[in-house]
Amino acid sequence: MLSKANNQLITETGQGTPMGRLMREYWVPVLRSSQVEPGAAPYRVTVMGDKYVVFRSPGGEAGVMNEACPHRGASLAMARNEEAGLRCIYHGWKMAPSGRLLDAPTHSADAPLPEIKTGAHPVHEGQGIIWAWLGTGAAGTAPPFRPLSFTDLPDSHVISATAVVNCNWLHPLETLWDVFHAQILHNQTNRNSSRGSAYFSGSGRRTDSGIEFDYPEMRAHSTDYGFAYANHDAAKTTHFHFIMPFIQHHAISPGAMADKGLQISVPIDDDHAVLWMIFYNRHAPLQPDGFAMQNLASIPNLNDFLEELGERTADNRWGQDRGAVDRGESFAGFGGKKTTLINIFAEDLAVIESQGRVDRSREYLAPVDMALVKGRKTLVDAVKAYERGEAPLGRDCDLSDIEAGFDVVKAQP
Repeated sequence: MLSKANNQLITETGQGTPMGRLMREYWVPVLRSSQVEPGAAPYRVTVMGDKYVVFRSPGGEAGVMNEACPHRGASLAMARNEEAGLRCIYHGWKMAPSGRLLDAPTHSADAPLPEIKTGAHPVHEGQGIIWAWLGTGAAGTAPPFRPLSFTDLPDSHVISATAVVNCNWLHPLETLWDVFHAQILHNQTNRNSSRGSAYFSGSGRRTDSGIEFDYPEMRAHSTDYGFAYANHDAAKTTHFHFIMPFIQHHAISPGAMADKGLQISVPIDDDHAVLWMIFYNRHAPLQPDGFAMQNLASIPNLNDFLEELGERTADNRWGQDRGAVDRGESFAGFGGKKTTLINIFAEDLAVIESQGRVDRSREYLAPVDMALVKGRKTLVDAVKAYERGEAPLGRDCDLSDIEAGFDVVKAQP
């Protein structure tokens, strides 16, 4: 179990919190590139409780700024998107994506405008994703953008999708660290998917309600970027990697040439998060028969890939079809969605959103929760180390070779 103090330490990310200070030291994905067009109105986003605008200048350069104009605090969501920067409609201050103050009618013609801070943030754009560095740092400059497994690939090899989820940013990561739940909650969904034959051994244990599952052996160890863990059962061995502070590589399909996947969970505030789903293939452009395109090509809105799920509240049991459960048609009551991916998220979000603000000190954990315990400890230790003055864990690592794996166990003679 996790103490109440440590639970608060790793779940709260607002300004001035220890986790918030640490998380702002890393590059954060803030918006899909397609959501901002050259010269169009700025797009409002909230990250860790702070409000920003994301925009693209008429010349095509992406920018991220504090939503409040540095002069008098008017919202830059209303700003004019002019050549080379945003102009606040209140007093006419014009700010470049780089952060330079270009024009200020409130000042004399010879005023030293470049010395005025504008609230602009460094930006990195690639693979259809706009990243921003939202920290301050010792010298006020951003660290180099760290390479990840997909960040050197052509756009044709990568696809991303986002959705807002109604839970703390840690919940989606914990459900990935909790590998065993896929044997129960996702049992039917996984059996009906393209990977079903590889996911179960056919010789496992069985619940008294008839759900057959394979009990795993779990392993986990620390790394210089977070931690790694593996699930070994009678059918497969799956390998996972958590990269500080919010990136999780997870196994999706067997085969060295298969599509790979990762999730990023970015706090909006302490009760909501933006969930990023990123699929990629290092060997070839994404193919129609691969896991990525099978699950995302038919989604009409990749800016909200969970749109199909609709409203999820206690009043509708987070979208559960109770009739299907009562009739014996569904174990969990969340089937029938457009793709395997959406079915899995319908199941995951129902249980994690139903948890609300978790008091983790009241849990009774099990042997299969080894990675969950390791993940929480990794976060606690990383925050405390940063507060002692140590460098942010994994921030300066080259992580281009880190990705998940899915190995099918060969049948014994």
